[in-house]
Amino acid sequence: MEYKKINKNNITVHYINTDRFKTISVVVFLTKKFNKDDIKYGSLLVNNLVYSSKKYNTKNKMAIRGEELFGSRVSSSFGITGNCESFIFSLDFLNPIYTENKYLDESLDFLKEIIFNPNIENNGFYEEYFNVLKQDLISSIDSIKDNPNTYASLRYAQTMYKNTPTAYTTLPSLEDARSLTKENLYEFYKTLFDGSFKYNIVVLGDTSDDIIDKIFKIFNNVKSSDEKLLFKIEHKYNDKITTKIDTLPFNQSKLYVGYRLNNFTDYEINYVIRVYNTILGTMNDSILFNIVREANSLCYTIGSYYSKYNPSLTIYAGINKSNYEKTVELIKKCVIDMSNRKIVERLFDSAKKTINTYLNNYYDDVTLQINHYYNTEFDTVEDIEKTREYINNVTIDEVLSLNEKITLSTIYMLKGDNSND
Repeated sequence: MEYKKINKNNITVHYINTDRFKTISVVVFLTKKFNKDDIKYGSLLVNNLVYSSKKYNTKNKMAIRGEELFGSRVSSSFGITGNCESFIFSLDFLNPIYTENKYLDESLDFLKEIIFNPNIENNGFYEEYFNVLKQDLISSIDSIKDNPNTYASLRYAQTMYKNTPTAYTTLPSLEDARSLTKENLYEFYKTLFDGSFKYNIVVLGDTSDDIIDKIFKIFNNVKSSDEKLLFKIEHKYNDKITTKIDTLPFNQSKLYVGYRLNNFTDYEINYVIRVYNTILGTMNDSILFNIVREANSLCYTIGSYYSKYNPSLTIYAGINKSNYEKTVELIKKCVIDMSNRKIVERLFDSAKKTINTYLNNYYDDVTLQINHYYNTEFDTVEDIEKTREYINNVTIDEVLSLNEKITLSTIYMLKGDNSND
């Protein structure tokens, strides 16, 4: 594998030349500091751009063009990562060495068409498709309460991360969605190119350096921000423990218990917490699984995850509402047990093996590799083998000491009132 990083006019291209895959991927990341007012535009904008363009002005024509290019496809998304928001456009196409050289330029032109030549009429997105996609968005927002996992996760985030970007979902409020017009969506679209966003483009595949020049030519007239951005959220949180219970007519209840990670060093947030979290709630033989589910039969599912950019640890469980108090009590005990040397020692080696197995997947996962190089622009990120080295060098004492910096912050439950217990 060969890696190059090239910057021109504040646009950065990350070039990963590897023969491991038969496809070539070109992913365009447009990133800026999070602004909650942009949420109402995000999902609807990316959906309009990939639905049709000026040249391929129906959904069918768009699909046909992709098939003509041997299954080339452009996908798009709007996301929130830590303190930043991003619009992402991903082009994946069969390496032209298996077809004809012309398909490199034609596939790149397909990406260019979708990003720069939207289906616009009368200073707004094409009305018929805009209205279809707007109604789809409204339906998605309306249906959130029909999915207990999604709704509980959203409400937990709003409670745990209040007044930070992590408290928001990429879906707007119903009021904001209904207020969108094809004209104001187009006005927002134009801000993608006016210097508000920082451009990072990742190219991965077995190809020549010529593709770099072709990429810069496509984005030659774009203004890219030179603002220094970081994913990590700097925020002073209230030390008070928040408890909140919502009720909806589901059979199962969803429980979230959130802990703050206080004053973690870079080493602790990148490596030690990863081992800690694997022992606590990720591996098959985790403490939470053994104690809460297997030994006490209090939940259907249970696990844990941590947030690096808004430092926190979250434990989630699917339970019956009558088991709420007992489950919370045992979850707290499991976290305390992470200071128990005998318990941690028993699972320590297995946790490292679990993490190493996951790290092995990196080499066969296009998305992991692309995101890795993109993330280096906004965070301190080690290469995968350096990460493995640090993980393998984490000590039991370092894991045991983390509880000194972990404090309970939020207990949230979405109580299912249809259950009989």
